[in-house]
Amino acid sequence: MASSRLLFFLCSILLHSVSLTIAQQTMLYHFCSNDKGIFTSNSTYQANLNHLLSSLSSNTHIDNGFYNASYGETPDTVNAMALCRGDTKPESCQSCINNSTQELTKFCPNKKEAFIWYDACMLRYSNRSFFGNMEFGPYFWMYNLENVTNANQFIHVLKDLLDDLQEKAASGGSLRKFATGNATIQSSQTIYALVQCTPDLSKRECSNCLTNASGLLPACCGGRKGGRVVSPSCNFRYETERFYDDPTANAPTPSPSQPSPTSQPPASQEGLIPPPPQAANTATQKGKENSKSGTFVLILVPLLILQYLSSLSGLF
Repeated sequence: MASSRLLFFLCSILLHSVSLTIAQQTMLYHFCSNDKGIFTSNSTYQANLNHLLSSLSSNTHIDNGFYNASYGETPDTVNAMALCRGDTKPESCQSCINNSTQELTKFCPNKKEAFIWYDACMLRYSNRSFFGNMEFGPYFWMYNLENVTNANQFIHVLKDLLDDLQEKAASGGSLRKFATGNATIQSSQTIYALVQCTPDLSKRECSNCLTNASGLLPACCGGRKGGRVVSPSCNFRYETERFYDDPTANAPTPSPSQPSPTSQPPASQEGLIPPPPQAANTATQKGKENSKSGTFVLILVPLLILQYLSSLSGLF
């Protein structure tokens, strides 16, 4: 009997490890900018980009999961930034970044500016300098299809929790702006949440970015059991089950992250402006997946939406 229990326990650990690895390597979204131009094969820009991404992949010591660097001379300078979720172990962080450097150039061939997000990390590069600048677009959101029973109270408690975590994260130093926490509503249901900014932002810029993100709650996730809003400079996520490791995630030494909710093709966006065809097609290719946190829907709101609307206005 004891041996059976031990075997069950070991199998449970193995399954958890496998699911964690899969979750960390599941791409949430990528975005290829059409505004910043393209580079030709074997060009100086491509050589600089390859060098920068190679150095990022070979860097085995990325302090606090944050990396930013530039390489090359104008007009072929490449700027890159990588950020891991604050509770991700160094080896998982490095694995996610390595995967990002390989996949982003495949998804966005010859694009001078591109973004990719996984549950465990983010990577972006551009021919323009963006370090120290708060940028909220392009952004996207994901939400759980399951609704809470007491939506008004749930949203009120969630907003207070996010406001509290926003203050904690924004007060972080130049290497880490990350906070996790939980709150309980009267029905004894607990809400777990995390917020994070790129640590190159000032306290005010981080706070402004997270204010923009939480301001989308009514549109993205109102009354849902889980959701997240993700942008280049900041993000938040909440669930009714704990998805980060534990409260020590706020300590200097990161802890393992937990499996991420995955996505489905965009659902109906009644009352919202539909994204450009390119963004819609990108999401549709992701297909349907499941996770222990339930079924999620991915909604994309790229920065190019204004240009898309401008092009439509020219038809009338």
